[in-house]
Amino acid sequence: MGKKEKRKNKNQTSHPSCSTIRTPEDTTNLIPEGETPDLISCLPDEILCFITSLLHFKSAVKTSLLSSRWKDLWKMGLVGEGTIADAIVAVSEFLNDFDRLHRKRNIRGLQLSFDKTNILLASVSPDNNKLHLDFSTGKQEFPRQFGWQLDLNGLNATRQPFPSNFFVKTLYLLSVNHHTSEAVSYLVSDFPFLESLTIAKCKGLRSLCIDASSRLRNLAVFDCPQLKSFYICEASKLKSFRYRGLLPWFHFDLNLDLVDAMLDFRKGPGYSFKSGFFNSILHGIECVETLTICRWTFEKLIHPLIVSTTGSLDFYIFEFEDLKQLWWIDYEEDERFNSDVLISVLKLCPVLQTLSVTIDSKSDNVPSTATISTKAIGHEKLEHLKAVKLEGFTNQEHEISLAKKLKEEFSVEPKVVAKSQGENCWRRLTKVFDLQENSFSYEFAEKRSHINWLCPMHPHMSL
Repeated sequence: MGKKEKRKNKNQTSHPSCSTIRTPEDTTNLIPEGETPDLISCLPDEILCFITSLLHFKSAVKTSLLSSRWKDLWKMGLVGEGTIADAIVAVSEFLNDFDRLHRKRNIRGLQLSFDKTNILLASVSPDNNKLHLDFSTGKQEFPRQFGWQLDLNGLNATRQPFPSNFFVKTLYLLSVNHHTSEAVSYLVSDFPFLESLTIAKCKGLRSLCIDASSRLRNLAVFDCPQLKSFYICEASKLKSFRYRGLLPWFHFDLNLDLVDAMLDFRKGPGYSFKSGFFNSILHGIECVETLTICRWTFEKLIHPLIVSTTGSLDFYIFEFEDLKQLWWIDYEEDERFNSDVLISVLKLCPVLQTLSVTIDSKSDNVPSTATISTKAIGHEKLEHLKAVKLEGFTNQEHEISLAKKLKEEFSVEPKVVAKSQGENCWRRLTKVFDLQENSFSYEFAEKRSHINWLCPMHPHMSL
C-alpha cells in the first residue's frame, strides 16, 4: 500500500463523527420513504453544544425534547475531568465566573468526569438562579449506605468565594451517594441565599440531617428508598415541604407553619412507628392550602390524634381550616372502594375547592384497627367544592357512588371528571332524568383527552 493511500485511510478514521453517522447514500435503505436523515444530530457533541450556546436559554432547554441524543447537550457547555474535589472546585469557579464570562457566551453548564467512571452534570438556569447537580450518569455501583448532613447556615468558613452576581437560590441534587455527599455538602455551604432545595433519587441515603437557614422556603425529598431518619432544624421560614417515599422517622426542631405539604407515603412505613411522633407534623400542616395525603396515613397516624369521644359521639378536634386543594391517594379492597375514610377527611376541610382522588393498586395497604365513621361530628357543608377528579377506579359504579355520597353528605354537586384504569381519556359525570323512574341518575359522557378545561391538575401530580 502506497504512502498516499495510507495517509488517506488515516485521515478518514480520525475525522470527528457520530458513531451512527452515514452519508445520505448509506442511509437510503434505513430511512422511511418521504423522510430525511437527521444529519445534525449525528454531529459531534462539541459542535452541537456550540449550536445550543447560540440559542436563548428557554429555546436551548427545549432542544432536550428533540430526542435522547439532545437530552443533556444544552447543559454541556464545558467539559473537564479530575477527582471529585476537582469537580466541586470547577462548579464553584463556574458559578463565580458565570456573570463575567459564561452568561455572555450562553454557556449554561458543564460535564465533569471524576474518578474515571463517574460523571457530574452541572447546569444553571440564569432566569431563576437555579443550579442542578446530577450524579446519575456513569458507573452505578451497589449503593453503600450513608448518613448525610447539610449545613445551609452560611458561608464556608474555610474559604471566601470570588465576587459574583450569580447567587444560587434554587438547588436540585440528584443521585448523590456516599462518595460524593461530603464534597456536595462543602459546596452547598457556600450558598447563603438558598431558598429552595430538592433532593432526589439518592440511593443508599439512610439518614438526612438538614441544618437549614432562615431563608429556606421550599424543601422537597423524593424517591430515596433507604431513608429511615430525617431531621430538620432551624427552618423557621419553611412554607413548602414535599416528600415522596417510604415514611421515615421525622424530627422537626421547629414550629412548622406550612402552606404547601406533600406527604406521599403510599409505599408504606419504612420502620415500626408510633402515632404520637406525627404530632409535630400534624401541627405544621394545619394551615396548608395544598395537601397530598394517603389513606393509611390518615387512618394510622392522624385519626388517633384528632378524635375525642363524648358519650356515644365522636368529635373532631382538628381541621384543615385553609385547605383548598387536596390530593387523596387510596386503594380498593377486593375491587371495592370504601369512601368512609375520605368522607371523614372532607369534614375537616371547610373551604376545599378541588379534590383529586387516585386509586393506586400498588399503594401499601397498612392494616388499621381503627373504626372511622362518617357520623363523626365535623363540617356538614363543602359549599366551596367546585371540581372532583377521579383516577384509577376499576369501574364506573365506584365513581358514581362516590359522587352520590358527596351529594348525600354535603349537599354539593361539583363538576366530576374521571379516568378509569386502562383509559386514555377523561369522562365528565352528568345528571340525567329517568322518565321511567321519575328521578335523576348519573352517567358519564363528554370524553376528552385532557381535563384542564374543567378540573386543573393538582400541583403535586406533575412532580
